[in-house]
Parts: sequence; C-alpha cells; structure tokens
Amino acid sequence: MVEKNEDSLNTEKELDFISSPSLQMAVKKSRRKQTIKYVIIALLTSAFLLTALFLGSQYFLNKRLQADREKGYMRTMIQGANVTGEGTYFIHNLFSVLAVTREYKQIGDRQIVWDQTTKKVPLFGRVSIIEQGSGLVSTQNMNTEANRVVRYNEYTNERRIDFYYPGLAYDFLPEEIEIAASMDDNKLIEVALSFEKPMTLTELSSRLGHENINWLWVDTTTSAQRSRMSEELPDDSLRVKGGGRAYGFSVNEENPYTAESGKGYLKTMEQLSKSRTSVKAALKGIKENAVTKNGELLVSGAVVTGAAEELQRFKDLQFIRASVLGATIDKY
Repeated sequence: MVEKNEDSLNTEKELDFISSPSLQMAVKKSRRKQTIKYVIIALLTSAFLLTALFLGSQYFLNKRLQADREKGYMRTMIQGANVTGEGTYFIHNLFSVLAVTREYKQIGDRQIVWDQTTKKVPLFGRVSIIEQGSGLVSTQNMNTEANRVVRYNEYTNERRIDFYYPGLAYDFLPEEIEIAASMDDNKLIEVALSFEKPMTLTELSSRLGHENINWLWVDTTTSAQRSRMSEELPDDSLRVKGGGRAYGFSVNEENPYTAESGKGYLKTMEQLSKSRTSVKAALKGIKENAVTKNGELLVSGAVVTGAAEELQRFKDLQFIRASVLGATIDKY
C-alpha cells in the first residue's frame, strides 16, 4: 500500500508539471510564433503570386495593346481622308486596359481633333469599342442651301467630306470650292475635290501641283460594284464615298508625291491584305480599276486645305468634277 501511494504522488507531480503556468505560457508563446510565421509566409506568398499575376497580365496586355495600336496606325496610312495622326492614353486595370485614342486632321498649318475612340482591350477575348465620339452612324440632313445631303461629325460638329465617283451620273454636283475661296481670310478650310477621271500621280503633279494638297483619294470600287451603285442606289447621297471610309494616303509639300509614292502605297496595301479581309477586297478594286497597264496608281480625288486666298487656284481647274466643303477653323 505504501508503494501505491508513492506512485500516486509521482503521477500527481507529473500532472502538476504539465499544467504548470510556465509550461502553458511557453506553449502559447510557441504557438503564437508559429502562427505569426505562417501568416508571414502566407502574406509573402500571396504578395509574390499577386505581383507575378499583375506583371504577367500587364505583359500580355501590353502586347495586345501594341498590336491594336499598330493596326490603327496602319489604317490611317491607307484609309481615312485627311486623318493624319493619332495619340493614345491608357487606363490600366488588372485584367483589361481602356485605350482612349484621339485622331487629328491637318487643316492648313494646324491640327484639329477629329475623333475620339475608347476601346476595351481585355487579357482574353476580343477588343471592343466602348465609345466613339463621332458616332457609329453619321448625322446628316438635307441642306437646301447646299442642295445636297450634308453629313456632320457628332464629336466636332464639323462637316464631313464626300467624294463623287468618276463615271457615275449624279443629279447634282456641288462646287463648294467657290464658297471656300470666298471665305474670311481668318479661316482655314478643308475641301474634297473629285476628278472627272482618274489620273496618274505624274499627270496629277503637273496639273494640280503640290501646294496645299493634304491627301489623295484612290477609288477601290470594282466594275460590278459601280454597276450596282448606278442601278440600285437612286439618291445622290447614297452614291458618294464618305471621307472616313475612303482609301488613300497623305502627302505634303516638303515631300512631293511622285509615281514612286503610288508604288509605296500599293506595297503597303499588299502587306496589309494578307491579314485584313477589308484591305484585300479594296486592293482587288484598285487592281481592277485604279492601276494602269504599266503599274502606275490612278488617283480620283484630293483633299486640299488652307486659307481662302490659297484655295483660289483650284476654282477654275476643268478636271475637277465636284468639290465638297469640309472642316473649317479660325486661323487665330
């Protein structure tokens, strides 16, 4: 019995040791350190993963942005009457970027904002247009004074320009170069000229010159398209080429256009036609109706800009079939 009592006492002492305050405090302290350690590891791991995710998504988003910007830049090289440049700023999110792009027109020696487009570029999926300042459909109305349908840019409230096809019959052909040439000297004016027949760049250089010429129009319609337009579209306003959709290229006085300019344009169209269906269709029309047998590009119109005095010389040129007033701004 005595031995049993001693064993019991030893067991009680062991129990007292485990439940002692010092041991409990040491255990709690150890658990606290372990918890803090796990929290720190979790935070560091999360920070690393989030950083990797952010940097990775930004890398791929930037690649998509660059590709989309290159498409926009190449488009203005071949299409868009007198749209000569653009600038873009970006609003970055984790899995997408908003790209806000402004397009400009050159009027005389000034640039004006012509349009603003906001695109959403996601990490996955298609790039989409969220907002377009000029509107996806142009505002237009019958202008009794001009005797034609006049189209307006909703973003700037300025007139859009139209081209009249050579060879198509129209009820009325505007001659608004007369209005432009009689405006106040404080104005800078844009006018679209449509020719009686397409001309090579060599011929155009000698007849139109290079001063105040901003852009040249290349007709991309095929013979079949021209026939349908003549037979199925009864109204003049439906048988014109809107400047925004017109194909052509920018020119300037410092680098006068030549036959080589046309070859360079055709080369650019060839390159872009490999990846863009619309360009491929346009190039087909050019090859059918806008290239001579010896490979020279034919031009069907031009955009001229400047002060009224500078536009006087275009008034009496007999090969100009129609002229349409476009954007105007104050010089000062």
